Amino acid sequence: MSSIECYRFVEDDLTSATGGLSWRVGEWNGVSGPVACCVSGLHASLTPRDSVRNVYGRRWFRAEARGEFSRQDTKFAASEMRLVEEIPPLVLRRFAVRCARRGLEQRHGMDARILRCIEATEGFLDGALGEDDLLEARRAAGALVTDPSIGPDGGRALAAALSASRAADGDAASWTAAAAGAAHAAHLAADAIAAAMALTSSYAEVHNVAKGFAAAKTADHAAAAAHSAAASGAVAHAAAVAAARGSYAPDTASDAYFAAWSAAAAQQADSHYLAQNADLIELIA
Repeated sequence: MSSIECYRFVEDDLTSATGGLSWRVGEWNGVSGPVACCVSGLHASLTPRDSVRNVYGRRWFRAEARGEFSRQDTKFAASEMRLVEEIPPLVLRRFAVRCARRGLEQRHGMDARILRCIEATEGFLDGALGEDDLLEARRAAGALVTDPSIGPDGGRALAAALSASRAADGDAASWTAAAAGAAHAAHLAADAIAAAMALTSSYAEVHNVAKGFAAAKTADHAAAAAHSAAASGAVAHAAAVAAARGSYAPDTASDAYFAAWSAAAAQQADSHYLAQNADLIELIA
């Protein structure tokens, strides 16, 4: 029977975060009965970036799945699965920092404390800086949270930097999910702003039917960009809250944070998301 490679999280004691199933590396686990994603079966994601969107546990593994499958958005369920190899937490932590750095790309006028927080996290992971240096830079950047002058764009970059800092000495899985989500939101917000500017420019030149259709197409693009940015911002917020409270969004539409995950899951993978996945694959290798 052929199998597919996938990624999943488990708890520190190698049990599933939901259901309490115990795992042994290299040994197959199986379930009986019908398989339905988010209802029954053994769950995982096909790509590392999708897996980081579905953090249920603290330890991360490459895995294999086989048998019956049921897929939904960024995850799937299978009737049989096994853990193959643990991915070191350092991979997640370095990915979080890389996301935070990318979140600052092509952004001007950012408070120097945001960059300093990222640099201190890098230094801490490299062993060049100590925990006191990490905490000092985090406190300095954290003071910006209540500063109204930082603005939405700075807030997204700050969220990525602080989440990466938290991942360095805390729960790598949850805080990395928050850092990646915040950085992704920063990129999509920049896209939405650029699209809105293009929209204004295109409508300013509407003098005939052809240009009117072109402007309408630009408007559709601007709306799609804004929708994607909002969804990504929602999932970043949900990830940050989940990491802070040490729990994850329950599978119920009545939970606001689960609704945020669902909104982001409905978005197709874009170039920024794919770039993050490529970074993860590189770090895992």
